[in-house]
Amino acid sequence: MIKRIKFILTICLISLFSNVYGKEISLEELINIAIENNSNIKISKYTQEKEKASYNISKTDYLPKVSLSGELARYDIKSGGMKFTDNNVIGYTLSASQLLYDFSKTSNQIKSAKKSFEASNFEIVKNISSTVLNTKQAYYNILNNYQKINLAIESIKIDEFHLNQANNYFKAGVRTLIDVTDAKLQLSNSKLQLVKSQYSLKNSETKLISILGFQNTNEIKIKEDTEIKIAIKNFKKDNLNLDKLLKKGLENRAEIKVYKKQIEAQQLQLKNSHQEYYPTLNFDVSYNDKTSNEIISIDSRQVTAGVYLKWNLFTGNSTKENIKISLVDLNTLKQQLVQKKLQIKEDITN
Repeated sequence: MIKRIKFILTICLISLFSNVYGKEISLEELINIAIENNSNIKISKYTQEKEKASYNISKTDYLPKVSLSGELARYDIKSGGMKFTDNNVIGYTLSASQLLYDFSKTSNQIKSAKKSFEASNFEIVKNISSTVLNTKQAYYNILNNYQKINLAIESIKIDEFHLNQANNYFKAGVRTLIDVTDAKLQLSNSKLQLVKSQYSLKNSETKLISILGFQNTNEIKIKEDTEIKIAIKNFKKDNLNLDKLLKKGLENRAEIKVYKKQIEAQQLQLKNSHQEYYPTLNFDVSYNDKTSNEIISIDSRQVTAGVYLKWNLFTGNSTKENIKISLVDLNTLKQQLVQKKLQIKEDITN
């Protein structure tokens, strides 16, 4: 069965790579492949799963906690000049605790975890958007380099013709040697431009492979989009209004939403840091049963239940420092949001 599964997976992988590398692929196909395999997108999805788990864990603080402990021990007790020994004391303790009230610390923690989970969702959207953009840029760079190579080849043909023409004119005494030298230099520059364009093409293809998330570096054949010329022909820059574009960018870019959710989560964390000064109220119940054949005072059953108030009066100034840390993290996120807005404005303006 395992061999059969491995065989099927191998066939699927061969089919996948043959589809990518064995035929020309369009821009739309490249984008779909990139979204499916890009490393940044996969990492952001893993982060989303982690934040979702953290959110689910935070909600469990409202649920009761139940624990069971067992005991098999030796007791040596001296009391009133007498010594009692039992090598076989057996006991167990069953306890349960339920949080009653903690001045919203738990609810704030849940809300903060939820905001972080929502931020991870927008992080996926951000990475998908950037991956689509990077794929398109790499695709058009490849097409551009193809055209540069063709142009360089044509330039070499023309420069070779001009060199032959200059040589003939020089032999006929019509032109000087400097004209021949200039023609040779122009031909060398055209050949150099061809080499540059060829290596630029390789770099563009390597970048595209990196975006696609494949380790395989075989040659990719790009299929030119037939709608490119139509899109360029119908494009009207007069329809673009910078102020409107800036407004849309700041409203719709996923990076802004990520930072806003992270700031909301950190504000709740700061609030929780302040509330470390407040007590917590719990309902605790326990059942203890110990058996001893030699020591009567140990042989007992005990049930306790009550409402307990716990107040940390002094924690070595840890609460004060936690407040500082939370405040610094909050201010950092706010400044990062400001910087991201400036970056988006710059990108859109460019």
